[in-house]
Amino acid sequence: MGATEAPVGDDALLPQEGGLVDGASPQRRAEVAAGRHCARLALSALDRDLGRMPVPADARGAPLWPAGTVGSITHCAGWTGAVAARSRGSRFGRGIRSLGLDAEPVAPLPTGVLDVVASAAERAAVERLGGERPGIPWDTVLFCAKEATYKAWYPLAGTVVGHDAVRVQLSPAGSFAAVATADDASGREVVLRVRGRWVLGPRVLVVLGVVG
Repeated sequence: MGATEAPVGDDALLPQEGGLVDGASPQRRAEVAAGRHCARLALSALDRDLGRMPVPADARGAPLWPAGTVGSITHCAGWTGAVAARSRGSRFGRGIRSLGLDAEPVAPLPTGVLDVVASAAERAAVERLGGERPGIPWDTVLFCAKEATYKAWYPLAGTVVGHDAVRVQLSPAGSFAAVATADDASGREVVLRVRGRWVLGPRVLVVLGVVG
C-alpha cells in the first residue's frame, strides 16, 4: 500500500499519464498526481520495475493497472492511498481477482445520505451498531464499504452499479462482507462477493475490499 497526506506536484505523473489532467482544476490535478504517486509506491512493493510503470485510465476514469496486477486508488480531504496486488493467473502465483479501496474523513454522513445509499435492513444495522459501539460513524463505514465493493466490481464486470445493487454486512470487529448483484457489460447477471476490512484512524476511515 502507498499513502500520502502531503501535496504532490504534477512531476509525479509520467508522460503517458499527462492526458489525465488536461483541462483539470488545480485540485483535480493534485488528486490525480497524488493517486499515481501512491499507486507507484504500492506497485514498487511488488516489484521495483512495476514502480516505474504508468497507470493510465479508461474512458470512465478508472485506473488501468500494469499487466499481471490489480489495484485501487482513493482520495479524501488530506489523504490519498492506493493498493496493488498480483492478479489471479499471473505468473507469480495464485493472486487475486480485484481490489477496492475507499477512504472518508472520520465523521457522520451528511443528513439524508444514508437514506439514499442504504436499504432499510442496512439502516437498522447501522442504528444497532451505533448502540453497541458508540463513537464510530457507522453510516460512513457502510458507505465506504459500498464504495470499496463498487471499485472491486467495476474492473471485473465493466458496468456502473448503484448503491442499491450492493448489500453490506458490517462487523464491529473491523471486517465486512458484501454482495453486488447486477448485469455485466455483456448483459449477464453477475453476483460478486467481496470481503474486506475497515480501519478507523484519528482522522480518516479506510476500507479495503478483496475479491479472491
